[in-house]
Amino acid sequence: ANEISVRYWFTCIDVDGDGKLNNMEMRSFYAVQLHRMQCMGHEIVPFEDMLCQMIDMIKPGNNDYLVVEDFLQVECAQVSGALFDALFNLNKYLQFEQRDPFMERQKREDEFETDWDRFACIDYNRLAMEEEAREEEAMEIDWVTVDDEDDDGDDFNSLGLGGASEAPF
Repeated sequence: ANEISVRYWFTCIDVDGDGKLNNMEMRSFYAVQLHRMQCMGHEIVPFEDMLCQMIDMIKPGNNDYLVVEDFLQVECAQVSGALFDALFNLNKYLQFEQRDPFMERQKREDEFETDWDRFACIDYNRLAMEEEAREEEAMEIDWVTVDDEDDDGDDFNSLGLGGASEAPF
């Protein structure tokens, strides 16, 4: 999430305008998501569990409330949008809840900026390996062909019927 969007969503939740997100403000928005989870037949994630998970990820300076700077920390940039999704976007929040944590960790630690970059690199490497295997196979066929030609030539010459050997008379 970029700084502008973080500040926008933070302001939406900060209904009293004090610059701090407290449990009551977040709980009022999450109540709507709880109702939607029930209506859609999804497993209910209690507010306390969601908040505990978000606090663990965001690591705020004060556990009683969140300030916008907590979301803008460098180490928090990847996950700061998760709280906003939990409070405003049920589909993204459910995707977040169902993610594979090991894949997420791998994504954060790899050198690629986007999923597309990762896909392109992996696919390029796969194609390069396939091409290399085809070239090696073609070289083996060439060697077999050369060896076969050498063997045929020896048989022809051993009969005394040509080649660079001496004449039979």
